Amino acid sequence: MKKLYFASLFILLFSVKSYSQLSLVTFSTGFTQPVDIKNAGADDSRLFIVERLGYIKIIDSTGAHRPGIFLDIHTKVETAYNERGLLGLAFPPDYHTTGYFYCYYTQKTTGRIHVSRFSVSASNPDSAVSSSEQVLLDIYHWNLNHDGGDLNFGPDGYLYIGTGDGGSQNDPGNRSQNLDTLMGKLMRIDVSGGGAYTIPSTNPFVGVHGRDEIWAYGLRNPWRWSFDRWNGDIWIGDVGQDHWEEVDYQRSSSHGGENYGWHCYEGLVQNTAASPNCTITNKVDPILVKNHTTGMKAIIGGYVYRGAKFSGLFGKYFYTDNITSAIGIRSITHVGNNFYDSAAVSANGSFTSMGEDAFGELYVANYGAGTTGTGTILRFQGQTCLPVAYISDRDTLFVCGALSTTLHTPNGNGFHYVWSWSGGPVAGDTSSISITQGGDYHVTVIDTSACLNTSSTVHVSFVTAPVVSFSGLDTLYCIYNSAVPLTPSPVGGTFSGHGVSGTNFDPSVAGVGTHTIYYTYSDGNGCTETSSQSVRVDICAGVTDHSLVNVSLFPNPNTGNFILRFYAQKDEVMSMEVTDVLGQPVYKEDVHISEGAHQLNFSVPGISNGIYSLNIYDGKGSIVKNFVVN
Repeated sequence: MKKLYFASLFILLFSVKSYSQLSLVTFSTGFTQPVDIKNAGADDSRLFIVERLGYIKIIDSTGAHRPGIFLDIHTKVETAYNERGLLGLAFPPDYHTTGYFYCYYTQKTTGRIHVSRFSVSASNPDSAVSSSEQVLLDIYHWNLNHDGGDLNFGPDGYLYIGTGDGGSQNDPGNRSQNLDTLMGKLMRIDVSGGGAYTIPSTNPFVGVHGRDEIWAYGLRNPWRWSFDRWNGDIWIGDVGQDHWEEVDYQRSSSHGGENYGWHCYEGLVQNTAASPNCTITNKVDPILVKNHTTGMKAIIGGYVYRGAKFSGLFGKYFYTDNITSAIGIRSITHVGNNFYDSAAVSANGSFTSMGEDAFGELYVANYGAGTTGTGTILRFQGQTCLPVAYISDRDTLFVCGALSTTLHTPNGNGFHYVWSWSGGPVAGDTSSISITQGGDYHVTVIDTSACLNTSSTVHVSFVTAPVVSFSGLDTLYCIYNSAVPLTPSPVGGTFSGHGVSGTNFDPSVAGVGTHTIYYTYSDGNGCTETSSQSVRVDICAGVTDHSLVNVSLFPNPNTGNFILRFYAQKDEVMSMEVTDVLGQPVYKEDVHISEGAHQLNFSVPGISNGIYSLNIYDGKGSIVKNFVVN
């Protein structure tokens, strides 16, 4: 049963084998089991180093340690197993206003996954208040491995969270494919309110079967993954089992709902050990796979380099491996959906994570020997004296339907910028400019060593955006209705959403619930617009005798806290009763239900371990859902 092996041997030697512009240099030392590197944004030059044993430390832009410990929750964290501990950290875009940040850890004694909010001290920006914890997610975890652990804020301001499949081999509970659990998923939640999280209305499983928190699924152990800070694309390093490591990819234009295939597939290959007949029709293939025999063995997802210092590294995806310590580099220049490998280097160590600072420069966490003070942080070093001067990889940029736009090049710490428009200077010494006129633009970048580089010239043209719409979709269907054709305007775009196949919408495929159907069209200028409509699919009268349909209870097993999800065909008062194996009631509640989709949170106080039944009494009789309290 594989994964991550945090090695007990560390050799302080790094050798670049096949990428002459790249080297790794020691940036900071004295850490114990470092597993994550994050920055707080807003040109904050500090790096926050997460140690698995339950500590977060701070280093400055020179690699020197700040005094004290930023966060100490070691008494709350399960650390007896090497895939458990304090595993992840994320700072929201408004951190410097709210002081909130978020951690992912496995809870001591129970091994449950906690995603919690903490607050920084009001008087000391280098110290957090450990007692400020607010647990937002409390997830039961079945085994000792595949805990996931990474969380990041997307460009939309929502918090994305990656979980493993719950452990063991071949995901025996099929949890990655089960939309009623949060295991083996990428979740998306809204934490902006400062209280309990809410669900973004555009999450793909809102109003249909599946946990509303889910953004994508079919993952085994997405230990490390990231957003491309330039365009918002998601790169997911998903740790494989016996044969294949993979990187999954999602464009920023995605509406979510991708199924990355596990446990039916490992990489591109069907995993017959999980189920000889396990097939998936909606699988999204990884864009990168590595075989254990010739490549990596425990992939560590990394970052697309968007820093300002090293022009030769810009736009390349960097990733690594916990066992071989190889550094992989992939060019993200693509034609259609085809990506191309660039080169690779190797180094000695036990790498657990990669990270980027507020300016996009890249780092690697080296676990070291696992003993006190042997962990290090390494920094990528590229070709010197050639800063990044980049606006776009296109010769012409079309500004679609707007009166202004912003041009930008990577922001370097202490760098200077000289912008030019159609041969004349543009006022301002900043990495970005707002423009209202078309023409030819380029920028010259001067770094702190007075090295300079000038970008290619980009022609900017302001054009009218296409008007996009579609017809043929009613607002309500019965689940037994036939598929209906959709008519797009203009033609040539793509429909997407539950129940969509080509230019048809099929209610029986979409399933009961409220769905959003999208039509996306791109014109010859590259201007892309999307039109959307909502449609509801009902079970319709006569199909079932019960008022409730699509009833699901999760998680199961649970601790007496569970969620009941269903669709009500009419307004009604229903009785919800929990009974033990002897039929004795232990909890009862009457609930007024309105017509539509519902998700109810239940908490049964003082319930003991055992097998129970939730009996739901409607006007037609009872619906029974059995569950285990453990």
